[in-house]
Amino acid sequence: MKIDIPIRFQIPPFYNQSFVHLEQSVTSCKEILQAVPFYYDITMDQCPWEDKHSILPQLFEWWKKEQEILECFYKQRQSSEAKEIMVVMIAVFIDALFWLNGRQVRRIDCLGDDVKSLLYKPVNCEERLEFILNAPIKYPSFVQLKSMYQELNKKYAKVKVLEQHKSR
Repeated sequence: MKIDIPIRFQIPPFYNQSFVHLEQSVTSCKEILQAVPFYYDITMDQCPWEDKHSILPQLFEWWKKEQEILECFYKQRQSSEAKEIMVVMIAVFIDALFWLNGRQVRRIDCLGDDVKSLLYKPVNCEERLEFILNAPIKYPSFVQLKSMYQELNKKYAKVKVLEQHKSR
């Protein structure tokens, strides 16, 4: 299936082209997001930001597994081997960040402005994301991403508790 990538998403390191092909055999959320970062935001095939409690735990678990692989690459000084995973996991982080706030990622070209308006986010999130996106395969970017995932996971736990108290 051919998926057109809107110009506002055609930003390195995610996309340099105007379309991608998604194999019909790719069906799980993880496989889809690996093959086409921001797939749900671009296609609106589903709206995970409307059901964050079913998707966010899966994304955090996925990160834990990939984090171990990335740590091995960086320990062995194989940063080029980490590139594909880092790019996907940066995109997944951005999705998780927006979906936690009940919002769709509408663009990547002005990400800092959109992140600024989010209620739940890690400290200095805009600056840290900019740092990571400027050098996605460098070890310091991995360290920042790891830290931001931990902070976002804590924010998610807080939101979950707040929503449970609100519903009582």
